[in-house]
Amino acid sequence: MIRYFFCFFYVCFLQCFSLAQSTKLDYTIAPWFENKKAAASLTFDDAVNGQFTVALPLLNQYGFKATFFVTIRIIPQQLGDWHLIREAAGAGHEIANHTLNHPYLHKLDDDSIRKELMRCNQLIEMNIPAHKSVTMAYPYGDGGNETNYEQKVRSIVKENFIGARATRNRSIPYNPYNFGTIEDNYYTVNSDMIADSASMADLEKHLDEAIEAGGWYVPTYHGIENGWIIVSKKIFEEHLQIFDKRKNELWIAPFEDVLKYHKERNCASLKVLAEDKNEWTLALTDTLSNDTIWNHALTINLSAPEWKIKNIRQSGTTIPFIIEKNRIIFHAVPGKNRIIITKL
Repeated sequence: MIRYFFCFFYVCFLQCFSLAQSTKLDYTIAPWFENKKAAASLTFDDAVNGQFTVALPLLNQYGFKATFFVTIRIIPQQLGDWHLIREAAGAGHEIANHTLNHPYLHKLDDDSIRKELMRCNQLIEMNIPAHKSVTMAYPYGDGGNETNYEQKVRSIVKENFIGARATRNRSIPYNPYNFGTIEDNYYTVNSDMIADSASMADLEKHLDEAIEAGGWYVPTYHGIENGWIIVSKKIFEEHLQIFDKRKNELWIAPFEDVLKYHKERNCASLKVLAEDKNEWTLALTDTLSNDTIWNHALTINLSAPEWKIKNIRQSGTTIPFIIEKNRIIFHAVPGKNRIIITKL
């Protein structure tokens, strides 16, 4: 009886193992979300009035989600209160850290730098429930170079942020795809400063260079129609039209989302856990430890199996998918939640 049970168990094991190996796992994780060629993040510094009264309605009209790096001291001067910032957050825009008082951080001692950063985060999260600020922009763009003082600032920023934006700290106006091969580079993301003095031709040229290179373009705006470093409403809308014409090639998303996707994608892998006559179970994992922060869906391009697919699920939720050129294309979040592909 014992021998019979062992043989039965062994045969079942071999059958299950054979099934698990029966569908070849051939996949890629797209460099950018939705298989777009490049990425762009529209960013705004300081919390200037026109960003929320002029730019925000236009952003919503075009369906673009942006990042507003807010300076706390400026909010009562420019906006009076937080209601416009809360509206932006409610519409899906990122509200992020641009310090409490907009100082030159390198002129402060370590504790004062931490106070500038953490008090800003506390007030953002206090005034926008359930919103967590995980990225920041250096005041005056001062943090993206290799001086000793900027390295010190970055070492403190790394304590509580997943990345940071500088300005004009590279010889090219965009970030090449391999910018994150060194961890420190996530804290020196380059930005192109925008003003009316920047010609339309230059913006188009820089954006097309980023698309050609498969990189990440991050323009920085300040005043829209009013404030400082002003871009008129007319010019700003023309800029949005330039982005809109390229949206089939360009993933336009908040700074936080693009940074998360880039880092997750480059340390993620997909493998088969099990397969039977009804389901195919896959695991999408990465090497990042905090799944509550590193939680952006990745675009998976998977060779289509011989059998037909009924649905794909993760965490009990059905995932939309398409089949294109013998590839299944879907989005899934790396982590502990398995991907279940049900056979038809």
